[in-house]
Amino acid sequence: MRKLLILVIFLKICSCKEVNSNKKITTKDNLELINIYNDDQNERKIDTIDWHNLHRNDSIRRIRVQQLLDSGKIKTGKDYARAAMIFQHARDDSVSYAKTVELIKKAIAIDSTINKSLYAAAIDRYLLSIGKPQIYGTQFFKEEGKPWIQENYDSLKVDDQERKKYGVKTLKEQKEALKKMNNQ
Repeated sequence: MRKLLILVIFLKICSCKEVNSNKKITTKDNLELINIYNDDQNERKIDTIDWHNLHRNDSIRRIRVQQLLDSGKIKTGKDYARAAMIFQHARDDSVSYAKTVELIKKAIAIDSTINKSLYAAAIDRYLLSIGKPQIYGTQFFKEEGKPWIQENYDSLKVDDQERKKYGVKTLKEQKEALKKMNNQ
Protein backbone atom coordinates (compact mmCIF):
# COMPACT_ATOMS: atom_id res chain seq x y z
CA MET A 1 0.00 0.00 0.00
CA ARG A 2 2.83 2.35 0.90
CA LYS A 3 4.58 1.56 -2.43
CA LEU A 4 1.36 2.24 -4.33
CA LEU A 5 0.93 5.59 -2.55
CA ILE A 6 4.53 6.57 -3.35
CA LEU A 7 4.02 5.54 -6.98
CA VAL A 8 0.81 7.65 -7.21
CA ILE A 9 2.55 10.67 -5.68
CA PHE A 10 5.54 10.21 -8.00
CA LEU A 11 3.29 10.02 -11.08
CA LYS A 12 1.34 13.05 -9.93
CA ILE A 13 4.53 15.08 -9.49
CA CYS A 14 5.90 13.99 -12.86
CA SER A 15 2.66 14.78 -14.65
CA CYS A 16 2.55 18.25 -13.08
CA LYS A 17 6.08 19.00 -14.20
CA GLU A 18 5.26 17.85 -17.71
CA VAL A 19 2.14 19.99 -17.88
CA ASN A 20 4.03 23.01 -16.55
CA SER A 21 6.90 22.52 -18.97
CA ASN A 22 4.49 22.56 -21.91
CA LYS A 23 2.83 25.80 -20.81
CA LYS A 24 3.80 28.78 -22.90
CA ILE A 25 5.03 31.51 -20.65
CA THR A 26 3.74 34.85 -21.85
CA THR A 27 4.59 38.29 -20.62
CA LYS A 28 1.56 40.48 -20.40
CA ASP A 29 1.36 44.20 -20.74
CA ASN A 30 1.33 46.09 -17.45
CA LEU A 31 -2.28 47.08 -16.74
CA GLU A 32 -1.34 50.02 -14.54
CA LEU A 33 0.86 51.41 -17.31
CA ILE A 34 -1.96 50.95 -19.84
CA ASN A 35 -4.19 53.06 -17.58
CA ILE A 36 -1.50 55.71 -17.13
CA TYR A 37 -0.98 55.86 -20.89
CA ASN A 38 -4.72 56.08 -21.58
CA ASP A 39 -5.08 58.91 -19.05
CA ASP A 40 -2.16 60.70 -20.73
CA GLN A 41 -3.73 60.39 -24.17
CA ASN A 42 -7.29 61.18 -23.06
CA GLU A 43 -6.22 64.34 -21.26
CA ARG A 44 -4.95 65.62 -24.62
CA LYS A 45 -8.14 64.84 -26.56
CA ILE A 46 -10.37 67.47 -25.00
CA ASP A 47 -11.13 70.80 -26.70
CA THR A 48 -9.96 73.11 -23.92
CA ILE A 49 -6.84 71.78 -22.25
CA ASP A 50 -5.95 73.10 -18.81
CA TRP A 51 -2.20 73.31 -19.48
CA HIS A 52 -1.27 73.85 -15.84
CA ASN A 53 -3.08 70.69 -14.74
CA LEU A 54 -1.83 68.76 -17.78
CA HIS A 55 1.81 69.54 -16.99
CA ARG A 56 1.28 68.67 -13.32
CA ASN A 57 -0.36 65.36 -14.27
CA ASP A 58 2.40 64.63 -16.81
CA SER A 59 4.96 65.06 -14.06
CA ILE A 60 3.05 62.71 -11.74
CA ARG A 61 2.75 60.14 -14.52
CA ARG A 62 6.50 60.29 -15.25
CA ILE A 63 7.31 59.70 -11.58
CA ARG A 64 5.04 56.65 -11.43
CA VAL A 65 6.33 55.22 -14.71
CA GLN A 66 9.90 55.62 -13.46
CA GLN A 67 8.90 53.66 -10.34
CA LEU A 68 7.46 50.91 -12.53
CA LEU A 69 10.68 50.84 -14.56
CA ASP A 70 12.84 50.73 -11.42
CA SER A 71 10.80 47.85 -10.00
CA GLY A 72 11.08 45.80 -13.21
CA LYS A 73 7.34 45.84 -13.86
CA ILE A 74 7.69 47.02 -17.45
CA LYS A 75 8.61 44.10 -19.70
CA THR A 76 6.89 44.12 -23.10
CA GLY A 77 7.67 46.18 -26.17
CA LYS A 78 4.28 47.85 -25.93
CA ASP A 79 4.95 48.72 -22.28
CA TYR A 80 8.26 50.34 -23.18
CA ALA A 81 6.58 52.27 -26.01
CA ARG A 82 3.86 53.49 -23.61
CA ALA A 83 6.49 54.51 -21.07
CA ALA A 84 8.38 56.34 -23.82
CA MET A 85 5.28 58.35 -24.72
CA ILE A 86 4.84 59.40 -21.08
CA PHE A 87 8.40 60.73 -20.99
CA GLN A 88 7.97 62.35 -24.43
CA HIS A 89 5.33 64.60 -22.87
CA ALA A 90 7.84 66.30 -20.60
CA ARG A 91 8.11 70.00 -21.15
CA ASP A 92 11.47 71.20 -22.49
CA ASP A 93 13.28 68.52 -20.49
CA SER A 94 16.31 67.02 -22.24
CA VAL A 95 16.68 64.31 -19.57
CA SER A 96 13.12 63.09 -20.18
CA TYR A 97 13.58 63.28 -23.95
CA ALA A 98 16.79 61.21 -23.68
CA LYS A 99 14.82 58.72 -21.56
CA THR A 100 12.18 58.62 -24.31
CA VAL A 101 14.85 57.71 -26.87
CA GLU A 102 16.20 54.97 -24.59
CA LEU A 103 12.75 53.51 -23.94
CA ILE A 104 11.52 53.54 -27.53
CA LYS A 105 14.77 51.93 -28.71
CA LYS A 106 14.18 49.15 -26.18
CA ALA A 107 10.54 48.82 -27.27
CA ILE A 108 11.57 48.41 -30.91
CA ALA A 109 14.31 45.91 -29.97
CA ILE A 110 11.75 43.78 -28.11
CA ASP A 111 8.96 44.12 -30.66
CA SER A 112 9.82 45.11 -34.23
CA THR A 113 6.14 45.87 -34.94
CA ILE A 114 6.17 48.89 -32.61
CA ASN A 115 5.44 52.21 -34.37
CA LYS A 116 8.91 53.67 -34.88
CA SER A 117 7.87 57.29 -35.45
CA LEU A 118 8.20 58.10 -31.75
CA TYR A 119 11.92 57.34 -32.05
CA ALA A 120 12.39 60.08 -34.67
CA ALA A 121 10.21 62.55 -32.73
CA ALA A 122 12.13 61.85 -29.52
CA ILE A 123 15.48 62.32 -31.23
CA ASP A 124 14.30 65.65 -32.67
CA ARG A 125 12.91 66.89 -29.35
CA TYR A 126 16.05 65.84 -27.54
CA LEU A 127 18.31 67.60 -30.05
CA LEU A 128 16.25 70.80 -29.93
CA SER A 129 16.23 70.72 -26.12
CA ILE A 130 20.05 70.77 -26.06
CA GLY A 131 20.27 73.54 -28.64
CA LYS A 132 21.03 71.39 -31.68
CA PRO A 133 18.99 71.16 -34.89
CA GLN A 134 16.38 68.47 -35.37
CA ILE A 135 17.28 65.91 -38.04
CA TYR A 136 14.03 64.13 -38.96
CA GLY A 137 11.75 67.16 -39.25
CA THR A 138 9.08 66.02 -36.80
CA GLN A 139 8.80 69.22 -34.78
CA PHE A 140 6.67 72.09 -36.08
CA PHE A 141 6.25 75.42 -34.30
CA LYS A 142 3.77 78.26 -34.47
CA GLU A 143 3.80 81.60 -32.76
CA GLU A 144 0.63 83.63 -32.40
CA GLY A 145 -0.18 85.33 -35.71
CA LYS A 146 2.70 83.68 -37.55
CA PRO A 147 2.86 80.68 -39.90
CA TRP A 148 3.91 77.17 -38.90
CA ILE A 149 7.63 76.49 -39.29
CA GLN A 150 10.15 73.70 -38.82
CA GLU A 151 12.62 75.63 -36.74
CA ASN A 152 16.27 74.67 -36.40
CA TYR A 153 16.24 71.79 -38.87
CA ASP A 154 19.27 70.11 -40.46
CA SER A 155 17.35 68.43 -43.29
CA LEU A 156 20.54 66.95 -44.77
CA LYS A 157 21.62 64.97 -41.69
CA VAL A 158 19.42 61.96 -42.59
CA ASP A 159 18.01 60.94 -45.94
CA ASP A 160 14.43 60.17 -46.93
CA GLN A 161 15.09 56.44 -46.69
CA GLU A 162 15.91 56.78 -43.00
CA ARG A 163 12.96 59.10 -42.47
CA LYS A 164 10.68 56.45 -44.00
CA LYS A 165 12.27 53.76 -41.80
CA TYR A 166 11.06 55.70 -38.77
CA GLY A 167 7.64 56.57 -40.16
CA VAL A 168 8.51 60.18 -40.95
CA LYS A 169 7.42 62.03 -44.08
CA THR A 170 9.98 62.67 -46.82
CA LEU A 171 11.33 66.20 -47.24
CA LYS A 172 8.93 66.83 -50.11
CA GLU A 173 5.98 65.52 -48.04
CA GLN A 174 7.05 67.70 -45.10
CA LYS A 175 7.09 70.80 -47.30
CA GLU A 176 3.63 69.91 -48.63
CA ALA A 177 2.33 69.34 -45.10
CA LEU A 178 3.75 72.69 -43.99
CA LYS A 179 1.95 74.42 -46.88
CA LYS A 180 -1.32 72.74 -45.88
CA MET A 181 -0.83 73.68 -42.25
CA ASN A 182 -0.44 77.28 -43.35
CA ASN A 183 -3.34 77.02 -45.84
CA GLN A 184 -1.16 77.78 -48.85
